Formats: sequence, C-alpha cells, structure tokens
Amino acid sequence: MYMRLRSYVSATLLVAALANVQTLIAQTESSPKWSLVTFTTIKPEMRVEYEAWQKQLTAAYKKAEVPSRTVLQTMMGNLFEYVSVVPLSKFADMDGASPVERALGKDQAAAFMRKGAAHLLSVNRVATLSMDDLSIRTESEPSPYAIVTVMRLLPGKVPEFSAWMKDEYLPAMKKAEVKNLWISQTIFGGDNLERVAVRPIKSMGEIDGGPVLTKALGAEEARKIAARRATLIDSSRLMILKYRPDLSYRMSPPTKTASVK
Repeated sequence: MYMRLRSYVSATLLVAALANVQTLIAQTESSPKWSLVTFTTIKPEMRVEYEAWQKQLTAAYKKAEVPSRTVLQTMMGNLFEYVSVVPLSKFADMDGASPVERALGKDQAAAFMRKGAAHLLSVNRVATLSMDDLSIRTESEPSPYAIVTVMRLLPGKVPEFSAWMKDEYLPAMKKAEVKNLWISQTIFGGDNLERVAVRPIKSMGEIDGGPVLTKALGAEEARKIAARRATLIDSSRLMILKYRPDLSYRMSPPTKTASVK
C-alpha cells in the first residue's frame, strides 16, 4: 500500500489482517471467511492515551459478545499505525447498533468514540475475504509476530496469479515447512486487485535464517519462483506486525454470533 500502496496498508490491511485476518490468533476452518480490518494512524504524542482507549474499546466489543478482536501494531513500516481485526459472519450483522453502543448505550458510546477520534490522524476500514484455496492453515498457538506482504496484481493477471500460487508457490512453501500462510483479498474499501499474505513467525530471530524458499529449494529455484511472481504483480510491500495480546481477546468458544458495526 504506498502512496497508492500506502493508502492501502494504512488504508486497506495490512491486512490484518491482516487480513485474512484473525491474524495472529490461531485459525480454524470454521473461522469466518470475512473480516473487518481497521487501520488507524495516531498522533505521535497520543500513544499512551490511544492504547488505554483501545483497551476500553476491546472491553466493549467483548461485552457485546463479538467473538474476537485482534489488535496489531506495525513494527516495520509506519510505527504510528495500528490494525484491528474482527470477524464478520455475514454483512447483515452490521445492521443495527454497533458493539460499542450495545455495550455502553447510545449516548455514552457517542462520547466514547469522540474521545477516541481525538487520538487519530487517519482511520480506514476495509472488508477482506479469506482465500482458503490459496492458503496454508495449521492449527497452532498464537504467534507474536507476522510477516505481511501486500501485493497489487497487474490487471488481467488474477487467474495466472491464482494458478501460480497453487502450482508453484504453495508447494514450495510447504516444502519449506511453512505451517501457516494466509491469503486474503480486499473487497470493500480498497483495491480489488490487492492480495495480502500473512505468515506468522514465533520470533524475530527467524528472519536471521534468511528467505525460507532459498533454504528449502536453493538459490536458483527460489529465483525462478520470484521471477515468475514479478510478471504477475504491479507493486508490493513487506512489513512486520506485532500482535498485541493486551489489546486483544478471543472468546473460546464464542457464546453466539454477534453483530458488528
């Protein structure tokens, strides 16, 4: 995302979640296919106040029985950017009162949201669709970090990109013993040609080992895969996000389907 691409990571994922995203929370096949991903850029001097407000916001979502809320912070990229992700089982769930209003009441919710807006320089929300046929999923413990690649495909290359993912890239990543690689597509609020790849990692030290495909396939084979990828995408950006468990939660199991607005 960037100017054009930047307006999509900060204004469309990072998706986030991330954006298949339930992003650094372990996912299962029963997870919603849709996610609402919100990108916020905060005023530099307001980080402490903003995070305190985020904790209250998460508490309101939990009280409203939304199944989960995941908050991530950019580590490599715009350091004043946060990403939040909530599942969306169906768009009809967005009708009616928001989770904050259900939790706090109409007047108190309005005051609370005005307070939060004072911390922000920008905010953008998108709806992303999980692309399970292009993803690798293994149930696992939450990871504290994720490597996020945001790609904008060349017009007309969508079918070729999907075929390349299935026939070349995913088999190579499985050979490299990558257990989770989540691909999502931005549908509403951003660029439909955008694809977001999220690969959870257990520690920053994993990066020191070098590219996983090079280690698994050798430099020449990894170069061929990268060269093919370059013919399919217009631009890309690589970031690292940090999962914030202190600002997040997940009900296990969810008590019921709850609406999100």
